[in-house]
Amino acid sequence: MPSKTLLAIEHDDFMEPKAAAKDIGCGERWLRDGANHRGFPHHRFGKSLQFSAQDRAEIRALCRVPAQPAKARRPRKTKAAA
Repeated sequence: MPSKTLLAIEHDDFMEPKAAAKDIGCGERWLRDGANHRGFPHHRFGKSLQFSAQDRAEIRALCRVPAQPAKARRPRKTKAAA
């Protein structure tokens, strides 16, 4: 049987959708819809929807948009050249 300390640490690792959304930096509705319809990683304890630290990290990685290289700018036309 796990110790009480271990259970407390594991329980503190989980967040409800409102707190998890704030931690991730998104809306609660978007996070709930992602868990319910788009396959975001999550845990269910009865009717309670919970997100562990690993779940939140995976959601951030899934939704990460890679940086795009900057487009080359064309030189401005000056009045003297026109």
